[in-house]
Amino acid sequence: MKEKESLLVVSVDRDNDLGKKTGVQGPVIGRKACIGAAVKLAIADPSESDANSMFGAVKKYDEVSKETNAEVAFLTGVGKSYFESDRKISQQLDAVLEHFPATGFVLVTDGAEDDEVMPLLQARGPVVSKETIVVSQASEVEGLYFTLKNALNDPDIARTFILVPGLVIFIWGVLSTIGMEKLFFQSMLLIIGTYMVLKGTGLEARIAGAVESVTSSISLQRVSLPFYIMTIVFFLIGIFAAYQEGNNSAMSVVSRVSEAIGQMLLFLMLTAISFAVGKGIDTVQLKKAYYLRRYFLSGAAVFVLWLILDSARQVLAAAPYAGLEWFAVRALAAIATGYAAYRFSHVLDLRKKITKILIGLPVYGKDGKWLGVVETISKQEIEYRDKQTAKTEKLPKGKFLLSEGKIVLV
Repeated sequence: MKEKESLLVVSVDRDNDLGKKTGVQGPVIGRKACIGAAVKLAIADPSESDANSMFGAVKKYDEVSKETNAEVAFLTGVGKSYFESDRKISQQLDAVLEHFPATGFVLVTDGAEDDEVMPLLQARGPVVSKETIVVSQASEVEGLYFTLKNALNDPDIARTFILVPGLVIFIWGVLSTIGMEKLFFQSMLLIIGTYMVLKGTGLEARIAGAVESVTSSISLQRVSLPFYIMTIVFFLIGIFAAYQEGNNSAMSVVSRVSEAIGQMLLFLMLTAISFAVGKGIDTVQLKKAYYLRRYFLSGAAVFVLWLILDSARQVLAAAPYAGLEWFAVRALAAIATGYAAYRFSHVLDLRKKITKILIGLPVYGKDGKWLGVVETISKQEIEYRDKQTAKTEKLPKGKFLLSEGKIVLV
């Protein structure tokens, strides 16, 4: 006889409005508790969209529970620190699953931001349904103020209509202060032209994402802080060094352009490697060392790419020492370096090794069903408590694989 399906209806408050405005901390489990929390949030802030999604989750639970075994829960993050929020939501989700071992999920959300927790659910079971709660507003509310407010909250629009004019005003003020107003027009052409090129090629979004990744990783509590500071410093030095080389009147135009590109490539390489080292240190500190190999290979790949590109640059610039044979030797050295880094990276591959970082990770069967959490380890096996039978199960080395932060039986 087929086992009855158990569905968990989930509403996620990623920036923790529930906790900040009512003091109620997640996870909130059960229909009665969820209604109470939603009412408190609606009273504290009637305009809060998360309250509507919470009531929507309860309504969806009432529908689902008529057809199958179901439960409803609210999960909360910690604020705008999305990494910390996702980690807390993941911990709360595991706690809910201990109370109610679900075989699938129904996600009720109020927008795209909370949709980003979808991978956290899918790592523990299938998401069989998703519903977005859209609140209908009165016509008076749908005025110009709210339209502009919502539009300016969009990162793309904000970068275009706030960041670029802000840079223009800032540079104008700086140049006026030091008595160099004549450079203002040239600076504006450079900034606006660069932005249009980046926007048109799609690089603007990637650069913005990289900047956000660096800034969100900076924390005084992390050992990696100096490397993130170095990442920013290397990038700024690269821009300054490229500018200096480009304005060196002692060289020809071709040489100036070549040296400027060379300086930018060098410091971009140092920037990327410093960032990769910082992320690698974070993986160890945050007990996610299974990502260590990925960041090591990323840093090695950046160095190899820089070595090849810089060699090609010097050949194209007709440097006295840079011929085709010289380029071939450098290219072979780059390939050899990449191969050596790849071979060494196997030492950092923890997918089949038994280490302390496995304690606390979720265990999944071959069918993707969540089984439990790793409790203890030894040199040859790991132990976890099966949530269905409450028995302690042992997995010897070779019977499991570490994949994206979870233990999978093989």
